[in-house]
Amino acid sequence: MKREKISIDKEKALKEIDVFSSLKEEEIKGIEDLFIVKHYRKGDYIFYEGDKEPGIFFVIDGIVKLIKETSEGKTVILQLITKGESFGWLVMKGSKPSSTYSAQALVDTAVLYISNNDFLKLLLMYPALAVRITCDATKRILEAYDRLKSLAVEKVEGRIANLLLELADKIGDPDKDKITINAPITRQDIAEMAGTTVETAIRIISRWKKEGILDTERGKIEIYDIDFLEDIVS
Repeated sequence: MKREKISIDKEKALKEIDVFSSLKEEEIKGIEDLFIVKHYRKGDYIFYEGDKEPGIFFVIDGIVKLIKETSEGKTVILQLITKGESFGWLVMKGSKPSSTYSAQALVDTAVLYISNNDFLKLLLMYPALAVRITCDATKRILEAYDRLKSLAVEKVEGRIANLLLELADKIGDPDKDKITINAPITRQDIAEMAGTTVETAIRIISRWKKEGILDTERGKIEIYDIDFLEDIVS
């Protein structure tokens, strides 16, 4: 169930999203009514695979995981979308594709949503901006495709190491002797993103903990040896 937790200033939120950084303040004010603020609790689905209502979502607070169900019935997390990043899909006139993945809030999350019709209005108002948004959404699709390819060719340790490096880069908090990922990412989440079993993910993470590579506590992951992970994926 969706519940509003805090009031969101749409103008301020838009200014903090990179794709809108080139717009002047009056231009931001001119488009903010095209966007709707939506709130989701941890575990809420934003949309399901096969949904036919297109649009683009921008995360302004929280984390969203994009999920794909395989033909074998397994769940694979394609990506984690964090603050400032976008996801969703668009439909141009004459085409009626549906979404090819589901989106679920990993934590309490707030997004800015623009519908397909309003995006077309934006396209007419600011063609260059619409192209940037489309390119950003396309980039996410290609990254998700790359993750699916990696599941078929990379070893499990490499996939988990690559995942942790990606999280460290996107939401890591660097310190002099560690990088802290402050997010409640479970070993189930790691297993689904790495395309492996929970038991295998636990075994690998536990071994790395014993070797002092990283540590996991409730709600965060601390990486002490980033070079070790980089060596695995190089």
